[in-house]
Amino acid sequence: MKKLLVFVLLFMGSSVWAQDTATPSLQGTPAALDTPLPTSTAVAGSSWGSVGVVHASSTPVRTVSPGAASSGTSSALPNPKALSVAATPVLSNPVGEHLVVQLDGGLVMPVSGAASTVYGTGLGFDARIGYAFDDVFSIGLESGYYDLGVTPATIAKFTFPAGATSDISHVPVLFDMQIYFGDSGAPIQPYLVLATGLAFDAVNLQGAPYKKGVIYSWANFEFDPAVGVAFMLDKNTNVFIQAKWAMDFDDYNTTDTNAESQDTPIMLIPLQVGLNLSL
Repeated sequence: MKKLLVFVLLFMGSSVWAQDTATPSLQGTPAALDTPLPTSTAVAGSSWGSVGVVHASSTPVRTVSPGAASSGTSSALPNPKALSVAATPVLSNPVGEHLVVQLDGGLVMPVSGAASTVYGTGLGFDARIGYAFDDVFSIGLESGYYDLGVTPATIAKFTFPAGATSDISHVPVLFDMQIYFGDSGAPIQPYLVLATGLAFDAVNLQGAPYKKGVIYSWANFEFDPAVGVAFMLDKNTNVFIQAKWAMDFDDYNTTDTNAESQDTPIMLIPLQVGLNLSL
């Protein structure tokens, strides 16, 4: 019995010693399973109320351990494409502010009482430079030169020598405002012009001397409304036709022998064709 007790104590002591001196082993990384796991596919029944039958698929599914994925043994999924937002294109603004250059010319007809008997139909042209705030409204400065011949009956009335001729020059210098109507960018656009300023008139004699003490030039207030129609060639160019009502306010009175005309105002109608450029 004594021997048996000693044997048990020795066995227990050796077990404790073995546990204390044992070298701990590194924990292994679980490897990929070599045995494929079958997947099952559910096949629906052929009619309402039928029960689907589950069949084993022949396609193997292999599981991959985290360690294998980190070591590069399996292909990584592609990175998702970055979300890109298309830039909004910046369109040019055809309605923006711009300079305007305009040239026109045509017939000039005297229409007031005295002017229509003293002067014949003449020719004239205008030039304008303006600033447009958009495609509708612009302001500008314009000037021109109109020449109207004096009728032979009037020359004879003033006892000029035979063969003498005369004409009157009319030079307006005006501030104007122009307004287009209708849809902006339409191929045909009517418009209105309001212009005011000064008119410089002068009588020119050919083949006759100027008489002393007689006034042959005047500066008068002038007001010129006009209406027209523009035909757009492109967004920067149009051609137009217009009719202007030129009112030349001379200082006529019955006692003034040096008055330009017996009309007040002297009225002219220029009929013009022109070209308008937006710069």
